[in-house]
Amino acid sequence: MTGALGVLGAALFGAAWELRRRAYANGWLRPRRVGARVVSVGNLTVGGTGKTTLTLRLARRALELGLAPAVVCRRYHPGPGGRGDEELMYRAALGAGCVFAGTSKLESAGAAAGAGFDLVLVDDGMSHWPLARDVEIVLLDAHDLTGGGRLLPLGRLREPLRALQRARAVVVSRLRVGEDPAPWLERAGALAPGALLAAARHRVKGVRALGNGEVPPGTRVRVVSATGNPAAVEASAREAGLEVASASRWRDHHWFTPREARHESARAAGEGSWVLLTAKDAVRWPESAGQDRVAVLEVEWEWVVGGGAVESLALEGQGA
Repeated sequence: MTGALGVLGAALFGAAWELRRRAYANGWLRPRRVGARVVSVGNLTVGGTGKTTLTLRLARRALELGLAPAVVCRRYHPGPGGRGDEELMYRAALGAGCVFAGTSKLESAGAAAGAGFDLVLVDDGMSHWPLARDVEIVLLDAHDLTGGGRLLPLGRLREPLRALQRARAVVVSRLRVGEDPAPWLERAGALAPGALLAAARHRVKGVRALGNGEVPPGTRVRVVSATGNPAAVEASAREAGLEVASASRWRDHHWFTPREARHESARAAGEGSWVLLTAKDAVRWPESAGQDRVAVLEVEWEWVVGGGAVESLALEGQGA
């Protein structure tokens, strides 16, 4: 939104944020603790910075350390089965029993602690003030570090940049292959001088066919993305050695109807391409639309610098 309405909307949004901040700062409202260690993985902006990918990394590392981690996420825009895409991804990767989703992160975290989990990882928890947390990790996209510097709806910030003062760790994410993290870490450090700093990227694990067969190297693809950062998906596709012929961008968390999926497949076929989805998009792709020449791009979290310190802080409390 631009113009006078955008300026007014951003001013109102900022005023509401400040009222909430003061309410908690003055003790008029108090965050509630649950009976477990709580680690929030969040960001300041709308769009994808890698929260789900990092949360998965932390959960798997916690399991390696002998901890009992649970993941809490919001059941945002649920699909036909009543579950959200992130919820389904976590259940597939970690098992259904350790994933708690709903409309309230506080209630979900309480349920996880009550079920005996000693570590609760909250996906997108930064703006959920009612839940007390032990560690606040905030992700900043290296190529959109400040979200344009403007609050919603004028810009992409969900909180002012000074909210980074709450962060125990700030992670610059989505570095490109071989990119020097130093300039980004310097800028991040200026925004959050008291935070532990780290940098990471999304490493391409591979490309798999959704149906039968394999995806040959150099395959021509039509990137169909309903994520918060479609440009990053297209960049990862090229990193995987694929030829990006075209791209189709849908609203974040969109569940594809069979008709939409067939339309995208037809467009790809007309270009001599495969449809390429992210793992999160694949959750929302209807099986009834067919899976022939549909591929899934798989990525994983890769620390570039500072990762060990962030993991120790989050999972073991070292440096707390």
